Amino acid sequence: MKNRPDIHQVAPPAGTAHDPQDLSFSPVSIYTQCLENYTQEMLNHSSLRERKKAKVRDSLIQVSMKLFIEKGFEETTVDEIAEAAEVSRRSFFRYFPSKDLVVFPHQEIYLEYFRRLLAENRGQETAMDAIRRATMTMAEQYHAAREDHLIQQRIIQKSPTLIARGDKMDEDWEAIIAAELITRGGDSGMTDRRARFLAGAIMGLFKVILREWYQSDCRSDLKRMGEEAMSIMEFGMRGDEPQPPAAVPRAAETAGARGRAGKRKR
Repeated sequence: MKNRPDIHQVAPPAGTAHDPQDLSFSPVSIYTQCLENYTQEMLNHSSLRERKKAKVRDSLIQVSMKLFIEKGFEETTVDEIAEAAEVSRRSFFRYFPSKDLVVFPHQEIYLEYFRRLLAENRGQETAMDAIRRATMTMAEQYHAAREDHLIQQRIIQKSPTLIARGDKMDEDWEAIIAAELITRGGDSGMTDRRARFLAGAIMGLFKVILREWYQSDCRSDLKRMGEEAMSIMEFGMRGDEPQPPAAVPRAAETAGARGRAGKRKR
């Protein structure tokens, strides 16, 4: 395997070629500069003890992903991870309540960042504009860390346990979108039920986009795909404005027209 950056280095710049056979993993680069600024804000207010814990957690992520790449998720045990990271089994579970959660190490950071993005500019833009802006920003983050996202996805797709966990986590994103729709649209009659329907439809689009993106080895323009999907969400189902139906001629008018046509023929 090729050497990859230190775990605290951000992902490679846009345009870097990706070798599908290179399955080494840099776990912390999976969240990029904007997210790093957010996490740095938290670290600035944390104690020395908390910063040390963060380093142990990063080590567990790195060791775990390396073993999952080499052996597979299902075949790797918590004992093997703990031994490789030089911590006890009990210590592992202090950081990750279950083994599958180590594959999604920054889920809470992503969710909180997304929640913050959605909350910006309230009163200045519509709910759909806010969702479009926030999701396009997230698309940029995913694209910047595309190599690690691809490796992560390959691990997930080989494990029914991880697929189920990922589906469950999608509900968290959906709930955040629904909550923002209600917050911004409460005065215009946005009900909880309508918000859930819309959030579910939006998440369905995103899942299709991500599936296509992963199938392209994360080479496709994720942001452009997201823009297209949001346009479909807002306008695609409506399509062109329907043309009014042609008037149905009345019987008397039809008979008169036939009579005039007959006279012309004679």
